[in-house]
Amino acid sequence: MAKIWKFLVGVAVALLIMLLVAEFGLRWFIGNELRTSFEEQAAADGVTLEEDPTIGFGTTPLVLSAARGSIPEVEITTPSTLQVTGQEILGQPGAHVQLSDLDISDSDNPVAARMVTTTEVPSEFLLATVKNGMEQEGAAGGLVDISNITTNPAEGTLDVEFNGGFAQLNLIPRPVDGNLTFEAAGASLFGFDLPSQVTDLITQALQQGVQEQAGEFDIDAFDVIDGGARLTLTGENVALSQVADTQLPRR
Repeated sequence: MAKIWKFLVGVAVALLIMLLVAEFGLRWFIGNELRTSFEEQAAADGVTLEEDPTIGFGTTPLVLSAARGSIPEVEITTPSTLQVTGQEILGQPGAHVQLSDLDISDSDNPVAARMVTTTEVPSEFLLATVKNGMEQEGAAGGLVDISNITTNPAEGTLDVEFNGGFAQLNLIPRPVDGNLTFEAAGASLFGFDLPSQVTDLITQALQQGVQEQAGEFDIDAFDVIDGGARLTLTGENVALSQVADTQLPRR
């Protein structure tokens, strides 16, 4: 009997070692695939990757998740490759992505039951976004000339300066039902109120640019921070191919 128990214990230990090796190998393989994909995207965007992305899978063994066809949680952090030169935008901002109940039964099209992404964009990106939006509306060099955007976290506003700093527009971001709007808190030129068509033109350009960044995802939060803004995007039943196709507009 003692020999039988010894044999069973030996088999159990061997199986455990095999599972640990399989678990380590599976996590390494998926992490390596993520890094390779991110490097390829950075190269396609024409930017240099200075950090590697990281990925975590929580405490649930991947071996069991693979057998069940679903991973309960996935956490991905990608470094920023964003480069803004004037109105030219290259690369992507850094992001922290949390996926819940990732269905991997179809290896070619994994789908997350829920996705929450947090990302930060600098003021330079917001400025380029507005200017590009104004050009699309045919307003560049016409009615207004955006010269700078600064952030005021204490007031929660984006302060837009234009026409050489002679005029300023203070915008308060308002996420509503997954969409982003901006409320003009103040707009003046030499102490006089600006025409509504001017403020509408600027707010629409900024709103459209940020919405393009969000793609098909809901904007749950837009927080003004020092030097930029922090966005929280969410989505339900998100195909990872949809995430991959969400790119910053490049000029």
